[in-house]
Amino acid sequence: LNGETPYTLDIDAVDSDDLIIIKSISGLDPADLTLFTGDYSRDGGYYQGRRLGGRNPVFNLKLNPDYVNDIEISDVREMLYEMFYEPQAGSDELQVVLKDDRRPDRYFIGATEKMPADIFAKSTDAQISMVCVDGYLRSVTAVNASDAVGWTTLPVAYEGTAKTGLEMELKVKTATTVATVDIGGVTMTLTGDFAVDDIIVINTSYGERRITLNGVDAMVLLTSGPEWVQLRRGTNTIKTYGSVEGDAKVALMEYTYRAAWWGI
Repeated sequence: LNGETPYTLDIDAVDSDDLIIIKSISGLDPADLTLFTGDYSRDGGYYQGRRLGGRNPVFNLKLNPDYVNDIEISDVREMLYEMFYEPQAGSDELQVVLKDDRRPDRYFIGATEKMPADIFAKSTDAQISMVCVDGYLRSVTAVNASDAVGWTTLPVAYEGTAKTGLEMELKVKTATTVATVDIGGVTMTLTGDFAVDDIIVINTSYGERRITLNGVDAMVLLTSGPEWVQLRRGTNTIKTYGSVEGDAKVALMEYTYRAAWWGI
């Protein structure tokens, strides 16, 4: 739990002396999808796309007071209030990092919606329900690479199970009126008067999408109707060029992304 005061909850190496013991977590499977479809005037219909909903992780905990050191069950409960309801000074949201030995560290960010408990029951269990507006799990460590000369064709291995956007810095090597990025056959084309050494930055991540030319907003240069290029699981080949593939008029100087995962 990466709040103002970090706290680790072990699942496979539980210490019986821990004040808070995690019994289970639900809601780490893929979040629900909303599918958008339409109907024809007669039989049949058509598929328009999908939208990933939010995530609802639920923690089931056992509270373990330490009476020898004068730590009552109410003290442990107050620890939970602070960790989950007041995680940090500037935000109500808490980052939860998931660690295992087969995948990179992944995280979700959520806000606590409820913490039901029967205060006067003999049971010392507690349940915490969180809401995450981002339904994906994200890799804690971002992947980035740069090259002083730049690439016009570059294979990039991606291990996430869900597609993800990326931020790319492009440099114009030869004056052109067209700048193109191609990933796996999906292309984004910009049209304008691009001069030598112009810097184009394209971010295709949901919620962060932008295009700038020499630091100035340049969304207007994007040709209408294209998809925003993304990385998919496996090896993705990124190609950059002007109007014709292989003309080397535009080079990829730097890229960065954070892998996305449907669930664990």
